[in-house]
Amino acid sequence: MIKKYFNTFLKVFFFTTLLMIVIALAVYRRTDFRVPYAWVTTGTLLISAIIALAIRVFKSEKGKGYVNAILGYVIIIPALFVLRVMFGVYLFRRASELYILIAVIGVIYGIALLVASKKYKSEVTELNRLLLKEDKKEEDEEE
Repeated sequence: MIKKYFNTFLKVFFFTTLLMIVIALAVYRRTDFRVPYAWVTTGTLLISAIIALAIRVFKSEKGKGYVNAILGYVIIIPALFVLRVMFGVYLFRRASELYILIAVIGVIYGIALLVASKKYKSEVTELNRLLLKEDKKEEDEEE
């Protein structure tokens, strides 16, 4: 379990680091404020840990799927506040921008959940159809 978490963490950390470097460069180009590298690194580590935990909760087979999805979304929300602390007013002029970002992420997360559930339902239907076909084949062979 821990090994899978660290594997997920490393993948998320890689992509988050690339994104944070791009955001730091954009802030520098727009405002001439150099974000200290220690802030970017520390914030990236925290955000990556939070996102990796949310992914592990979302993929968890224990519990109900919709509860895991809601918990995964709730776990992601503190990462946005870490982002706010990292870049401050240089990225978010007002607190309302952060809440709009939370809502947008919620909508994207909901769409991803809807697509995943439809895919899961179609796979279950296909597997049930194949099982019925196999059972019918075995009954014909027995007769």
